[in-house]
Amino acid sequence: MLLTRPLLKYCGNHSLEDIQVTVDSGADYIGVVFAKSKRQVEAKQLQEWLKATALRENQKLVGVFVNPTLKELDKVFASVSLDILQLHGHESIQFLKSVKERYSCPVWKVIHHTEESFELMRSFAGVADGYVIDKKTSSQWGGTGIRFDWSYVPAYIEEAQKQSVPIMIAGGINPENIGDLLPYKPIGIDLSSGIEQDGRKNRQKIEQLEKRLT
Repeated sequence: MLLTRPLLKYCGNHSLEDIQVTVDSGADYIGVVFAKSKRQVEAKQLQEWLKATALRENQKLVGVFVNPTLKELDKVFASVSLDILQLHGHESIQFLKSVKERYSCPVWKVIHHTEESFELMRSFAGVADGYVIDKKTSSQWGGTGIRFDWSYVPAYIEEAQKQSVPIMIAGGINPENIGDLLPYKPIGIDLSSGIEQDGRKNRQKIEQLEKRLT
């Protein structure tokens, strides 16, 4: 099937209202952050939100973690069934293998754009089930609202295609600059702060963004 638009992941949902807005959107993936951050959620909270607003049949729930322990992951899985695990830290190849074996769900590895990022991405070939390319700062692993040099996007896509896995482009994407990214033909787009108003997911911003993809 030929994609008519990039896959969409709306991440950093941290309230029932956020979940309601993104479930009602064109999102393919709904992301929640369990790592320490301003958008951190607790598994029990999320469990209640999903009882009030269930994801649509075609949507997948993505849990975002930074250098978690298996015990921390166990605690989340005891309350919530995640469709995809997204690992945002310095997790090793062996850790990814252990996680996949333990939970039987796809694991996406976040690659932070640097001079070494392509070598790192290649090292996870055959282990990572997908990638998110992001930009981090000295104080934040993601959700920074900062973009990397998008001229590298085709090379990341090429590597992901060699590995036959999906890839999402993240970092500083919003309705105003999405037109600059589209010529690079991203397979997937991951947004958080770019679709927020006053720290909450904003229906109008999402609608504006999705109109630019049609």
